[in-house]
Amino acid sequence: MTWSYEVAVIGTGFSGIAVAIELRRRGITDFVMLERADAVGGTWRDNTYPGCAVDVPSLLYSYSYAADHDWSRLYAPAAELRDYTESVVERFGLRPHIRLRSEVSEADFDPDDDRWVLRLRDGSTVRARTVVMGYFSLHVPALPDVPGLDTFRGVQMHSGRWDHEFAASGKRVAVIGSGASAVQIVPALARAGAEVVSVQRSPAWVLPRGDRRIPGPIRAVLRHVPAARIAARAMILILLEALHLAEFHPRFLSIFERVCRFALAQQVPDPALRARLTPDYRFGCKRPMVSDEYYRSFTRDNVELVTAELAEITPTGLRTADGEQHDVDAIVWATGFRVQDSIDHFPDFRAPGLSTRTKFARDGFTAYRGVAFAGLPNLFAVTGPNTALPHTSQFLGIEPSSGLIARIITRMRDDGVTRYTPSDEAETRWVTEARATLSTRIWSTGGCRSYFIEKDGTNTLVYPGGAITARLERRRLVLRDWERRTADASSTGFRGSVLRAVHAIVG
Repeated sequence: MTWSYEVAVIGTGFSGIAVAIELRRRGITDFVMLERADAVGGTWRDNTYPGCAVDVPSLLYSYSYAADHDWSRLYAPAAELRDYTESVVERFGLRPHIRLRSEVSEADFDPDDDRWVLRLRDGSTVRARTVVMGYFSLHVPALPDVPGLDTFRGVQMHSGRWDHEFAASGKRVAVIGSGASAVQIVPALARAGAEVVSVQRSPAWVLPRGDRRIPGPIRAVLRHVPAARIAARAMILILLEALHLAEFHPRFLSIFERVCRFALAQQVPDPALRARLTPDYRFGCKRPMVSDEYYRSFTRDNVELVTAELAEITPTGLRTADGEQHDVDAIVWATGFRVQDSIDHFPDFRAPGLSTRTKFARDGFTAYRGVAFAGLPNLFAVTGPNTALPHTSQFLGIEPSSGLIARIITRMRDDGVTRYTPSDEAETRWVTEARATLSTRIWSTGGCRSYFIEKDGTNTLVYPGGAITARLERRRLVLRDWERRTADASSTGFRGSVLRAVHAIVG
């Protein structure tokens, strides 16, 4: 069976939902949302590990046009984020557009019809003028290349694929990693009665979280008084933009480093343990963590910090480079997700002469303004290369990008354009300028290894500005950067737009 739409949106996480909302706002309702899982939610559907919660204040971790959700805490637990996803889908009437269990296996661009042909795992086909990829990051689990990975006889799981049949109480559990998920998992397992072996490759800078329940009267005000809600969001935004200021102007980083060191000193009395938990790189080089419990958990009798390099997985546990054997009942891989190389785990979008895989193999993880790809017509991404805002809520990047994509699609419809592709020159110019800026910033100069940086030192993920800059920059649709073809194929590019206008005037 073949279905035809104006737009196909792949994914029903916050990125895909944002695009769908923007399309409906502009009167475009001929679209489908293809979801490979059996429920909406993306990252917050898949991540269900103990302690899982947002690491940005809940009030800002939401759409600006749907910020009146009844959050129970300053930092919402994962279950509330899943509920929020469902509520937004209902509120904006997106349910009829969603097709669950509809995984795209192949995608080819038909140059005669200027449409993408998407083949699904169930054997059906979707034809769409434009395709929006609502994915890239935080989908494909990353496991380190450690000898003996398949020999372990106990339970193994990645933080993004939690085994809820596993009962942690009374078990000895190794948690590999010290990033965002580990900072939440280690304290949660310790509270649950597990004996935790935390294997740390490098320590994290951890800011105090200050999480607490939001009292009922304040929740009511935030839900029903828009001015109060806007003011609260603005205050959080300004505080988090201070992190961005420090990332781009490192002389301010010492302020945040002092805050983290003070919190560590307050929570960990032992100076030798504190030294092992103190990073040797600058604050901001990796995404900063937030927690009120992580540091303190290492003072518990049931938590052991291991800082020697992981050398081997054995049938009964793991062995570190210092020769120590750590026998455990379970291993939790809190090792994050594939990002730059995630493209091989998704369908290859093929156009004549080019595909997403060949493009990224040739040019690296690149895109025009992070949302479109030279040589691949009518194909867009919400969280593409150089769109991440590691200092703040990703909604502040998702909203401007989804708005820009929706404006492009609307322009195509209004101008009768069947093919829209950023020029090679425009993409190269934007990528070159963005990465030149980022090469002098803390992610490249701070003395750490992180998933933001490719092996050659290129920052392929971070947006070259703050949240406010992203919103302003993505309001502009720069027509000269695009190559276009109309339905009659008689006019392309800016010259074609002028000719159509002249024909309209003179008849």
